[in-house]
Amino acid sequence: MKFAKELERDAVPEWRIKYLNYKAGKKYVKAVSRAINRTPKHANRTPSFFRSNTYDLPSILPTSASGPAPKRTPKQRNGAAVPRSNPITFSGGASEDEALTGDGNDLQYGSFVPTPPTHSPLRDNDDKAHDFALPAPAIKAPDSPELTKPSGAKTSRSKLPLQRRASTAAEPVTTRYDTLRPHPMARRPTIGALTESPSQLRRILSHAHSPLKRDASKPDGGLTDFDLVREREREFYEFMDSELEKVEAFYKLKEDQAGQRLSLLRQQLHEMRNRRIQEMAANRDNDPDNGQYTDMENSKDNLNGWVQPIKAKIFPPGPNSKALRNMPTTPYLPASASAGDATRDYSRRRQKEDVSYRTAKRKLKLALQEFYRGLELLKSYALLNRTAFRKLNKKFDKAANARPPLRYMNEKVHKAWFVNSDTLDGHIKAVEDLYARYFERGNHKLAAGKLRSLSKHSTDESGSSFLNGFLIGTGLIFNIEGLIYGSQLLYSSDPVIRQQTGYLLQLYAGYFLMLFMFSLFCINCFVWTKNKINYPFIFELDQRSVLDWRRLAEFPSFFLLLLGIFMWMNFSQYGADWLYIYFPVFLICITAAIIFFPGPILSHKSRSWFVYAHWRLLLAGLYPVEFRDFFLGDMYCSLTYSMANIELFFCLYANGWDNPTQCNSNHSRLLGFLMTLPPIWRFFQCLRRYKDTRNVFPHLVNGGKYIMTITATVMLSLYRINNSRTNLALYITFSVINGVYVSIWDLFMDFSLLQTDARHYALRDILAFKRRWPYYFIMVIDPILRFAWIFYAIFTHDTQHSTIVSFFVSFVEILRRGMWALFRVENEHCANVSQYKASRDVPLPYRIEPLMDRVSEETSPILTADEQRRQELTQSTGSSTAVASTLGTLRRRTDTISARSFSKILAEAHKQDFVKRRRPEEVVDDEAGEEPSDEDEEDEDEEAEAASLLEEGEARGLRSRH
Repeated sequence: MKFAKELERDAVPEWRIKYLNYKAGKKYVKAVSRAINRTPKHANRTPSFFRSNTYDLPSILPTSASGPAPKRTPKQRNGAAVPRSNPITFSGGASEDEALTGDGNDLQYGSFVPTPPTHSPLRDNDDKAHDFALPAPAIKAPDSPELTKPSGAKTSRSKLPLQRRASTAAEPVTTRYDTLRPHPMARRPTIGALTESPSQLRRILSHAHSPLKRDASKPDGGLTDFDLVREREREFYEFMDSELEKVEAFYKLKEDQAGQRLSLLRQQLHEMRNRRIQEMAANRDNDPDNGQYTDMENSKDNLNGWVQPIKAKIFPPGPNSKALRNMPTTPYLPASASAGDATRDYSRRRQKEDVSYRTAKRKLKLALQEFYRGLELLKSYALLNRTAFRKLNKKFDKAANARPPLRYMNEKVHKAWFVNSDTLDGHIKAVEDLYARYFERGNHKLAAGKLRSLSKHSTDESGSSFLNGFLIGTGLIFNIEGLIYGSQLLYSSDPVIRQQTGYLLQLYAGYFLMLFMFSLFCINCFVWTKNKINYPFIFELDQRSVLDWRRLAEFPSFFLLLLGIFMWMNFSQYGADWLYIYFPVFLICITAAIIFFPGPILSHKSRSWFVYAHWRLLLAGLYPVEFRDFFLGDMYCSLTYSMANIELFFCLYANGWDNPTQCNSNHSRLLGFLMTLPPIWRFFQCLRRYKDTRNVFPHLVNGGKYIMTITATVMLSLYRINNSRTNLALYITFSVINGVYVSIWDLFMDFSLLQTDARHYALRDILAFKRRWPYYFIMVIDPILRFAWIFYAIFTHDTQHSTIVSFFVSFVEILRRGMWALFRVENEHCANVSQYKASRDVPLPYRIEPLMDRVSEETSPILTADEQRRQELTQSTGSSTAVASTLGTLRRRTDTISARSFSKILAEAHKQDFVKRRRPEEVVDDEAGEEPSDEDEEDEDEEAEAASLLEEGEARGLRSRH
């Protein structure tokens, strides 16, 4: 595999801009090679009479003493064409026969050059195969006093090869690193030297019909060729220096952050161990003041004495707890001591309630695992960049024939910090040691094996691809044939069969739409993988158990086959007559059994993640909102047809299929409620986000969007039940408002498009997809598909709305949601790229908040002029008071916010849709009461111009107070 593909495959997607630009480096190397070989980039390789080619030296050919210099036929030399020589002419206009047979003619028949005489040196070519000395000149030029030299000098130079004589006349090429030597095959510098050499050969060339005479008048001839080589080499080295500086700075930043995080994790682990030791001592001696803790009286459980023995019996100390008790203890540092230590990068705050040992153990184990994975990513970053520098240096040495080889590597790269530093290896060893001592009872080998298995390498998935093709092909055959049988039964002579078939098709349609949504997600995973979008990190999937998109597609492919088999058996009336209406029950039961099966088979961890995500969605508002929570809620907002089928399914089988029309949408209010349930979940999630952040925008504004969706759905249900023109008018009104509302939200916030003054017209600065047309396509198609509800208003003659219309509207909405998911995850990935965020900061149990958990000061790799001015203003602000005064000025000028700042606010709103890190607790300081708290900082997110200043002021304020 070529290194360029290897770099593209193994590079961390969020850090891609911080890697050595290998493709650009190869272009610089090619420019150096073209400058040395003097071959135009788009040169035509075919011989041409009109193109001067300085690679041909026809004047150095041996000639006879009595005629003009012979010419050579066109041939390829070193990839360059030699122009055709002029034909030989004879004086006096003699015919061809006279020329061949006349006296005094040295030509033999079939020859086009004079035959050398017996005493000619060419007769002895076989004996002097290794003699490269030139013969005497064919034409004696008139003497010129200013160009003549002593004969001794000419004789000595004539004994040298042509290239060596040219190199003695030309100045040596010197570069900044003195690595370039003239290539042995580089003949342009040779010709330049010949045109400037005051030798007899130059005078001969001036009288000959040779392209050298034309090249002498070119501005890039002679020593200019060497200047061009030096210029291209200088550009290459400047590029290498800038890339090395970029890699070095980024590596040092990440290494410093890793050191701070490791120090914090050590403090957390010590805290966990000390608390666990005290808890075991208290359970053993029933003495709450026992142990090393002297400042824990206010944070203990206020349990009665008789509860402690019961709790100890239910949760006895395990082997890991006993190992913690046998470890050497460290003194407990009270909060007052840590608050006065200005060297710490965190602040310790008193907890309102205790954190259980098992909760702390789970969080710290996950934090260590994620931190270890981040260290491995940083190590891979250093190794890939080192290899990239070495590959480029080797390519340059080959192109320039530089000696000694790899000089830039030895003088620059090998002395860089990211190559010589062993700090990262020390961090990795320290994490393995901590994990072994605190979670594996000192077994270092077991701990290292578990940590190193976190990164999953790509494997061959050809078997999954074949299986998917087989399942989909077979499933489509069964589905199509079952659908044909079902459509024939709709025209059966038995009215009961016709009615039952119609409702069975609705149930199967709801099941199919869920599979269609799942299939679109698998297609999106394929597109994300091809474009290096790190969707497992965005969804916070376990890297050890995450499924490749081909393996993930096995689930919808298998369920599609299962659906086709049951539809075929159902509508072919397989089995007894009473079995006809129960095939959907078997299908749903088998599907639920596969998804909820607790055994460690069939991608158990992925199925567990899927089930747990649905549990969090059902209890929306009780859990903090993560990316998977709101993403899954939005998926269900488009599955209204399938949600309505839940009521239809239970209503039909609860009533024994007696009078199925009572389960229709014009009779059931429960069906309308189930259609509004997904937006209700999303509204609760918005309320939870507002509770956690106290930000009106975007959370309550986003909640208003779902209120409009709920209202429009309620109006549709009331219209179907009451068949009132008023309800129809209200439905159309609220649907229009909702369609405009959600379209604006999609384009400006979920996709972050339509930014003014962006690098890409009407898009944004950072794009993950290589082509731009998909962004313009989604900007047009998404608002159009948002108004698919209009078909409900068109077909007003059927208030129940036929199954075909409802299915079509739901199908279009699911198709739109699939495209929405593609760009929503891409936008989130671009936000991570702008912050160089490749690993998550797991919330720690003991409320020790690191300053490094804040957004990196190095935000976007592409900064606008306004952002640069804000950063300069932030850096020039010396104190938090100055920051506050600057904020006051910005607040007084909110009425003059430019279109750029407004679009920036809308574009960055998606970053707050879910919790990324735990919100810091409010810090109250009597001496600095004017300092805004972290919650106040989040309340100012509506002012994008002031957000960066406020964050920097808070950081400096915390440092000054601690």
